[in-house]
Amino acid sequence: MEDRVEQWCPEYVTTGFVAGHCGVCNVTVLRWIEKGHLPAFRLPDGHYRIHRDDFTTFLAAYRIPVHHGAPGNSDGHDGNQPDNTSQ
Repeated sequence: MEDRVEQWCPEYVTTGFVAGHCGVCNVTVLRWIEKGHLPAFRLPDGHYRIHRDDFTTFLAAYRIPVHHGAPGNSDGHDGNQPDNTSQ
C-alpha cells in the first residue's frame, strides 16, 4: 500500500491538504490536531505538517475514504469524522 499512497500523497502534508481531502475547513483540522486525533508537528513559522503515515492511519481510524488525486476544497463534514463542534 505504501507505493500507492506515495502516488497521491507527499511525505508531509499541510492542514489544507488534509482539509481538502476530508471535506472540512482548516480550522477543523487544527482542532483535530489540538485534540490529539491527528499527530502533527509545527514548523518555525507556526504552520503544521502531518506525516503521510499519520494521515493514512487517521483516515483508516475514522473510516474516511481514500481519494486518489488532488483533494477538493469543501467546508462540509462527514459523521464518521471526529467531533469538531466544541472549541
